Amino acid sequence: MSNEIKPQLKPIDWLKPYALNAKIHTPDQINKIAESIKRFKWNTAIVAEADGTIIAGHGRRLAAIQLGHTHVPVIVRDDLSQEEARALRLADNRVALSDIDARILQEEMASLDLGDLLEGIFDAKELDFMTADLSGVNDTPFVEDLDAEVREQAAETTKKLEATDAREVKLDKALGFKAITGRDEKHVARFMALIEEQTGLTGADAFVAHAKAVVSA
Repeated sequence: MSNEIKPQLKPIDWLKPYALNAKIHTPDQINKIAESIKRFKWNTAIVAEADGTIIAGHGRRLAAIQLGHTHVPVIVRDDLSQEEARALRLADNRVALSDIDARILQEEMASLDLGDLLEGIFDAKELDFMTADLSGVNDTPFVEDLDAEVREQAAETTKKLEATDAREVKLDKALGFKAITGRDEKHVARFMALIEEQTGLTGADAFVAHAKAVVSA
C-alpha cells in the first residue's frame, strides 16, 4: 500500500501565503519559475495545510498568478498538526540550501543542449557557470558566504521585529473601537483605577500589563 499523497486541483484563491514565510522570492526568480511551469508544466505541486496555508510553494503560487492560472495542483497535508506543518516548512527551506556535487552537475549540463531548452529559466551567466569546469572549484567560500548571508538575514529580521514591537499603535486600532458613551466612561475610569492599583503601574503600562495577565491566565 502506497503512502503517496496525490495532488488535487485547487482554485488558486484557496491558497494562503504563510505570514512568516522565511523564503524570499524576487521578481526575477518568479519570472524563471513561471517560465519553467510554462515550458515543462507542473512537475512539483504546491503543498498546503488543510485550510490552504502554504507549506511549500510560495514561489510557484506567485508564478501561477503571473501566468493567469486559476487552478493549481496542491498536495493537501490535512494529516499534519500546526507544529508539524511549521517543521516541514522549515525543512523544505533548508533542503533548498543543500550542497551540489559539482562533478555530477558538470556531466549533466555537458550532455544537454542548453541553448533553447533552458533559455529564460537560467540567464547566460548562470549557464556559463554551470557548463564551466567545476571540478576544481573550491566551494568553501560559497558555504561561508551562505552562512554569513543567513546570519545577516536573521539579524535583519530580528531588527525588523524589534522595530515592529517598539512602534506605537493607536488604541482604537488595537481595541477595534474609537469611542464609548458618556455613561460608560465612569466604568472605564474605575477599571483603570483598579488595574493601576493591582499592577502598580499607570496608564498604558497598567492596561497592557493587565491584558497580558488575562491572556496568559
